[in-house]
Amino acid sequence: MPDEFNSPSLRISNIVYGRRNIQNRVEYLLDPTGKDCDEYDIPEQIVLKRWRARKHENYNFGGMRLSPNIWRSIRLALGEDCARISKMSESEINASYQNVPEEFTALNYKKVNGENILKLIEGIGLAKFQILIARHNDPDRKDIYGTPDLYLWATSKARQIIKYIRFVEVKRPREHIKAHQKEEIAFLNSELNLKARVLRLIETKG
Repeated sequence: MPDEFNSPSLRISNIVYGRRNIQNRVEYLLDPTGKDCDEYDIPEQIVLKRWRARKHENYNFGGMRLSPNIWRSIRLALGEDCARISKMSESEINASYQNVPEEFTALNYKKVNGENILKLIEGIGLAKFQILIARHNDPDRKDIYGTPDLYLWATSKARQIIKYIRFVEVKRPREHIKAHQKEEIAFLNSELNLKARVLRLIETKG
């Protein structure tokens, strides 16, 4: 795996215990020591919850899961005018998602919370948000996805603004990284100068 896919550090543990298979999905214990908590979750949620639980004197930590079709979902529900979207309130965005066309359901797109869309715009900036909307709605890329699993942010406690963000693709120990996932991470890093990486979990029996 290229070195750029392993950084920057998230300062959370990628060690997991207690693997179990529930139907078609793998779950692990949330607690990184495997001792203090009997809560299980899927890999993406494990990483998201550990990130949110981080403690720092200057920052609070938040994040969201990204569906493979998130950029297409946003365009279909809210349109292509990203400047207009950036000026909408959370409630206006949520209301727009309540009135999506039938095509939205037929394509199995997921609704995106208004707060999270505004966090995306705040964290990556309007211009890059516009680029990603256009990129993932390009007809020539209709069968190409690659969006990372997570969008994570750190918010200044003093000013309540996002200070830095991370895009993260979560992988189990032997899970294959698809070509379009590599391509998207490289695009986020090299073309948009954002911070994107792969976090590979390490299974421990303990």
